[in-house]
Formats: sequence, C-alpha cells, structure tokens
Amino acid sequence: MLVYSLAACLLRGADAAAIIGIVLAARGVGTGDVTGVLAACITLPHLAGPIAAQLLDRARRKKLVLAGAGVVYAVALGGAVLLLPISVVAAAGGLLVAGFAGPLLTGGLSSQLAAIVGPTERTRRRAQGVDAFTYGVAATVGPAVVAVIASTSTPTTAVLIAAVAAGVGAIVVLLLPNVEPDTSRSAPTAVRLRAALGMLVRLPGLRRTTIATAVTAVPLGAVPLLAVATVDSLGAAEASSAVLTSAYGAGNLVVSAVLIAVPLRGTADRLVRFGVVVVAVGFALGLLVSSVPVGAVVFALLGVATGVLFTASLAARAAFSPAGAEAQVFVSMAGIKVASSSVGTAVAGALIPLGGAVMFAIAATLTLLTLLTVIVDRRPQTTR
Repeated sequence: MLVYSLAACLLRGADAAAIIGIVLAARGVGTGDVTGVLAACITLPHLAGPIAAQLLDRARRKKLVLAGAGVVYAVALGGAVLLLPISVVAAAGGLLVAGFAGPLLTGGLSSQLAAIVGPTERTRRRAQGVDAFTYGVAATVGPAVVAVIASTSTPTTAVLIAAVAAGVGAIVVLLLPNVEPDTSRSAPTAVRLRAALGMLVRLPGLRRTTIATAVTAVPLGAVPLLAVATVDSLGAAEASSAVLTSAYGAGNLVVSAVLIAVPLRGTADRLVRFGVVVVAVGFALGLLVSSVPVGAVVFALLGVATGVLFTASLAARAAFSPAGAEAQVFVSMAGIKVASSSVGTAVAGALIPLGGAVMFAIAATLTLLTLLTVIVDRRPQTTR
C-alpha cells in the first residue's frame, strides 16, 4: 500500500494542483480573462473518462496504462503552461489532453485497488480508507504547494513542478505489483462502453451508489462558496472563509486516517445510506453557525461526513462492479461526480446573496431527498 499511496498522492496531487496553477499562470501572462475556460479544459474531459477506461479494462498490464496516463498528463500539462504565453488555443489543447488522462489518475487508479490488496473484506475496506486519504492529501497539499511556489517563484514554475510530480507518479505506478484476474467472480471479459454505462442505471447497487454520489456532489462541490456565504452572513472578514474551507479539508483528512485503522463495517448498500445520512446531518448543522469558531467546527464535521461517504462509495463501487467492468464503473462514477460538483459550484455562485443559512438549508434538503430516493429504490429489491 505504501507504493500505491505514494503514486496516488503524486498523481492526484498534480491533478488537484493543475487548476489553481493554470489560473495563476494565466493571470501572470495577461490572459486572466480566459482562466475559467482554461480551468474547464482540465475538468470537463473527465466526462469522457469511460472511453479511457475501456483501454484500462481491456489491458492485460493495467499498470502500464495507468503509468502511460501519468506520462501523458505530465507532458500535456507542462507543454500547456509553456505554450500559454505564445498561444492560448494551443495551451487549451494541451490542457484538454491532460484532462482526458485525468480520470485514469483518479477513478482508474482506484479501480485497481481491490485486486492489489487481495480478497479479504477487512483488508479491502482498510485500503479504501487509505485511498480516500490520498484524495484528501492531494486536494489539500497539491494546491497549497502550488500557491507557495507561485508566490516565491513563478506560477509557470509551480505548474511545471506539478507536471514533474505526475511524471514521478507514473514511474512509481510501475512499481505496483502485477495482479491476476479475480477468479472468484465471473470471467473478466471487457465490457463495451454502452453496456458499462448502463450498469450504473440497471444494477440496483450501482444505481443507488451513482445517485448518492452524483446528487450529494452538487452541494459538496459548493463547500468553498458555502464558506464565503457563511462569513458574509456573519459579517466576518472575507479571509475567514479560508479558515472554514481548511477546517473542512482537515476533517476529511482526519476521518480518512481513522478509517484506515478502523475500517467501515457492514454491507456496501448500508454504508452508502449511512454516508448520505451523515452528510445530511453535516449540512443541517450549518444552520447553527453563529460565529467563525463555531463555523470551523461545523465545516470540520462536514468534512468528516464527506470522508465517510466517499469511503463508502469506494466500497460500493468495488462490491457492485461486475468483473471486467471495474475501471468503467470507477471512472464513469468519478466523471459524474466531477460534473455534479461543477454544477454545484456554478449554482452556489448565484445563491451566495441568499446567505449561508439558506444555502445550508437547501443543501440539507437536497441531501435528504437523495437519502429518500436511495431508500425507495431499495424497497422493490428487498421485497423480491
């Protein structure tokens, strides 16, 4: 797991750092008016991740595909930032290429975890906690490192270092053990793209996991803007929003570390429902925020809830994915999550004037409706 964790932190840290790094670099060369477009060039291609996952599912040496994706990401990201002062269009093209490789560094890498750690359920649950922890580390450390390097050197240097990190991560992936097909499940034949995507709707367990992941990602994607709205409502300094966002990240990291030592127990379906419940409670607690310190506690608890739901989602994806379609399921769901988060960010930007309490109420309501949908969807299956 040490090799896996190192590779995951490097690759995902580079991916998390790329967006803020490109935004800073664009401003530095006087193209700040297209920063939103450039950032979208990295995130939007995640929706096409299932196409890349076809290659991963069909490959015999899957780590070669994952390492190749890391190399492509590194070269495309580095090339894009170097081209930025010369041609914004060329830079955008490079970022699109990096964006297409991105899903393999997230969901694609996660899809191989179960095969690496073995068939024991407890071992897999602990490994999924480690995986969730790497996402938290990447999301926290990646942007922070870029911000520090950009302030002490240049944004271009910061992005180039992120590209180097992705390249190193690709090399580390090659050190992962070779895994054999899981013979305890049905024969692992590659699944066509259309059929794989249909599994997210047709198979009950995957359908409920997809619903829970996609819908909760909308309000969770708005957490940074929720922090801004909260400090506005409190009349606090704008910089306090960074305190709340940091508390959210810290809560996520802490619970991920705890879940490594004490893995979640129970069926995958039940864990997903539990994850949605704790996220709903986290948003509901937002209605009690009366000061920045209280807000920091609430955001930390919301981070804890997010970590629980994400780890439960990883467990459900592994449990419900048919043999031969693991990469398709993981990458497709990751792409849906990214898209939903983007929607949440966009909608939250328009709702900020309503204030933090109203936004928390909307988020809690949406999460409770998600829980109700998941419960109702399960009833026919239980009856049968």
